[in-house]
Amino acid sequence: MFDVEIKNLKIFANIGISYEERKRKQLLKVDLNFSYNVPKGKNLETMSNLKDYSSITKSLKKFINESNYSTLEKLIISSSYMLEKKFKIKKVKIKIDKTVVAKRYGSETLSVSN
Repeated sequence: MFDVEIKNLKIFANIGISYEERKRKQLLKVDLNFSYNVPKGKNLETMSNLKDYSSITKSLKKFINESNYSTLEKLIISSSYMLEKKFKIKKVKIKIDKTVVAKRYGSETLSVSN
């Protein structure tokens, strides 16, 4: 089994409980972790036997950018489900950090993960 980690994807999204927070896109920093298996005997030099990190990253960015959820929790669950189904990956873990909002509270980070 291979474990993949992609850190600090910068994605803009409309998210938040209040209308004020959702009326313009906010910068989110997203960490993605997942696992996948390559069947024994498959060539590890052949892309068709591996997961395309570029496609996974682009799909996640597009999904989050086009989303309009109120909470990070719902966005994480929906994003994880989409990735698991579309790319047949396992143990999807997503962490989303709202750095701009955190700074308003005098904090370095404000993040939610699954």
